[in-house]
Amino acid sequence: YVDKRIISYMKIVFDHKFGAQEHVQLEHYSARLIDVDEDEVDIALDQGWLTDLNDDGDYEWYQCRSTRCNLSKVKNTEMYVDVSERQNNQSKLFYAMNPSISDDMVEQIYERYCEYKKFSDLFHSEVSEWLDCDYKMVYYDSENPVAWSKMRLYTENALETVLFAWDYQTPDLRVGIGSLMHEIGWAKENGFEYVYLGPGYECGSIYKSNVDGFEWWTGSEWSTNTGEYIRLCKRDSEIKTIKELSEL
Repeated sequence: YVDKRIISYMKIVFDHKFGAQEHVQLEHYSARLIDVDEDEVDIALDQGWLTDLNDDGDYEWYQCRSTRCNLSKVKNTEMYVDVSERQNNQSKLFYAMNPSISDDMVEQIYERYCEYKKFSDLFHSEVSEWLDCDYKMVYYDSENPVAWSKMRLYTENALETVLFAWDYQTPDLRVGIGSLMHEIGWAKENGFEYVYLGPGYECGSIYKSNVDGFEWWTGSEWSTNTGEYIRLCKRDSEIKTIKELSEL
């Protein structure tokens, strides 16, 4: 008998993209995880790896300052009303899992989100390509779809909130933080252990540290030191030049 837990199919490969040594000492490279077996997915996530879709619609494992919510430490969550119960509730904001929303509407909400936030279109592959394990949580203002989240259900223990988009036509709805709390609550109710919140870089990722059970990957361990996480996010946004990066 061989215990499969002691067998690892995963391996790390590196892409050395850029280096400098004449005026500054700097190496820029990326690490990818390949040959991840189904039984190793939770292990990969627990070691700071997440997946990203490339332009060909294939996913790749990448290493980052990953963030997650430990659901065992979550106390309070905001829950929206299922769209199927719309007639029996006075709330304006509803949700539905994997509803029949058109691809054009998904794109339109995403484009309005990028325009409002002044974001570059860095995640279009995640908008146009969906894996079998990807689920769409759509949020409605009365009858109208106004926001959606892409959730990647890796295993029965872990999911990731891969991408969120909101048209911001009615900012007072505060769909952003509300949707995150709703999805955390949904995951807890459905027996998951962790919700991965994506990479934690720059000031735009500080809000994640306000979630109950927040943890972030230091490169060697999961930390609950929110003060250090916030400091690093602020520092990320302050770096503007290669020279500043090389001096870290």
